[in-house]
Amino acid sequence: MKKNVLKKIKHSKAKKYETVILFNPDADENVYNEAIEKITKIISDKKGNLIAINDWGVRKLSYNIKKFNRGRYIILHFSGENTAIFELERNLRIMDNCIRYQTLIFTKDLEPKKEEETVNG
Repeated sequence: MKKNVLKKIKHSKAKKYETVILFNPDADENVYNEAIEKITKIISDKKGNLIAINDWGVRKLSYNIKKFNRGRYIILHFSGENTAIFELERNLRIMDNCIRYQTLIFTKDLEPKKEEETVNG
């Protein structure tokens, strides 16, 4: 019988992640702010470090998702352990205003660019 050796391996460095979240475009601003606060609390509770939150605003979707043809895009950059991902995705799955989400692992260093640096530089 094979043992799953990978479960026992602990990484000393926190991995860096990017999560794209698609919210209901018709949701109230207070509901949206509460969802962002909940997401940041989940990341910090699981000993993660939030690097950046980017709000891309409401955009047209290329196809309907759950009967929506528009969605509000939120991009999260953070570092942490995989337990943060499990908890974050569990909560996103049960959020009423979350249409879809996807998390990516970065293998290279992630350095968010500030808008002021790109404008001035």
